[in-house]
Amino acid sequence: MTLLKTLFKILSASFITGFVIILYLFYQNTSSLFFINENSYHYDVNDYLLEYKNNSILTNINVIPFPQFIDKKNSILVIVNGFRIISKQKPTKDLELTLRRYSKYISLLTGIPIEIERKLVSSKHNLIIDCPSIKSNINKYPKLGEDESYRLNITKIGSYLYASSSTGIIRGLSTFVQLIERDISSKKTYIPLVNIIDRPRFMWRGLVLDVSRHWMPVTVIERTLNAMELSKLNVLHLHLS
Repeated sequence: MTLLKTLFKILSASFITGFVIILYLFYQNTSSLFFINENSYHYDVNDYLLEYKNNSILTNINVIPFPQFIDKKNSILVIVNGFRIISKQKPTKDLELTLRRYSKYISLLTGIPIEIERKLVSSKHNLIIDCPSIKSNINKYPKLGEDESYRLNITKIGSYLYASSSTGIIRGLSTFVQLIERDISSKKTYIPLVNIIDRPRFMWRGLVLDVSRHWMPVTVIERTLNAMELSKLNVLHLHLS
C-alpha cells in the first residue's frame, strides 16, 4: 500500500511538471502572435513604412483604427467660418449624400455651417475631394474586396482627400472628422497638419446585432450604422432567427 502511494505521488508530480513545461513552451511559441512589443510599432501601406518608438507626437492622434501611414507636423489648421468641401468631379448621387452627411458632422463639431461646392477656389479653408474614377462607380454598391484606400493631406494652404473609389472617400472623410479637436479656452476648432495614407487592414470588419432576441428600434439601428461608418466597419450582420 505504501509503495502504491509513493508511485501515485511520483506520477502526480511528473504530470504537474510536464503540464507546466507544456504551458511554458506554448507561451514562448505564441506570445509573438498575441502580444505586441510596446516599444516598437510598424504601419505600412504599399512602399510606405513608418517605425517609431514611443513617439509622443504621434500617440496623440485620436483616429480609430490607427492609419497605416501618418506623418504629423507640429502645427494645426484652425477651422473658421467659410470652410468648404469642394468636389473636383461631379459627385454621384450617393457621394453627394455622403458629402452632405459629413458636412453636418463637421458643422456639429465646429459650430460652423459647411458648404459643399463644385467651384475650385484656392483657399486654405477648403477640403478638396478628388475621385477621378467617380464615373465608373455610378450605381455600384460597395462590395467586399473593393479598393478602400485613401490619402488625406492637411496643410497650411489647404486640405486634400484623394481616393480611387467612393468608399475610399468615405473612409478619408471619417478620418478627417475624427481628427477635429476643440480648444476649450479659446473655443477654436482645429485639425492637426498631417499626411495620412491608409487602407483597411482587414477585408471583413463586421458587427452583429441580435435583433431577434433583443428588440431594437429602427433609430438604434440607424445610429449604429452611422457609428459603424465613422469607425470604418463595413459589414452589418443582423441575427433575425
